[in-house]
Amino acid sequence: MLNDEERKYMMDHEDKYITGSNEDNMDNVHVHVYTTETDVSDDHQHMFLGVTGPARVEGRSHVHQIRTRTSFAAENSRGHWHWVDIMTDRAVAMPDGSHTHYYEGRTSMNDGHCHNFSDVTGLGPNICVDEDDEDKKPCKYKYKRPDDEEYN
Repeated sequence: MLNDEERKYMMDHEDKYITGSNEDNMDNVHVHVYTTETDVSDDHQHMFLGVTGPARVEGRSHVHQIRTRTSFAAENSRGHWHWVDIMTDRAVAMPDGSHTHYYEGRTSMNDGHCHNFSDVTGLGPNICVDEDDEDKKPCKYKYKRPDDEEYN
């Protein structure tokens, strides 16, 4: 997983989205869905779901930002929610040619407590766009970690 220093670096370099050969063509940017339940804290838990931010280059792989708010917990006449703002880990190649990302973190401190969570994103495509050809084609290695055998 990325440490806090790496996450801060990624947030400061938002111009590194993976967009294929044409930087203006945001149709080539992929995202992932996520659904997560937090741990139990202060006798309750929250959930959050949504779609990650666009892929961002991270070494020979990529990561995604997850920035959202948790579900609302109603307590007596008031309630609360928490903010989540993290980066996923680098892509993990799956046997079917797709990929996913692990992520973990801690919510914001609200109502005197926070919640921990960890999960994995939904599967995403491995798609390349060739500079001379706008047709999409499968990538053999694009999102593999550098230490994967098939990468080298």
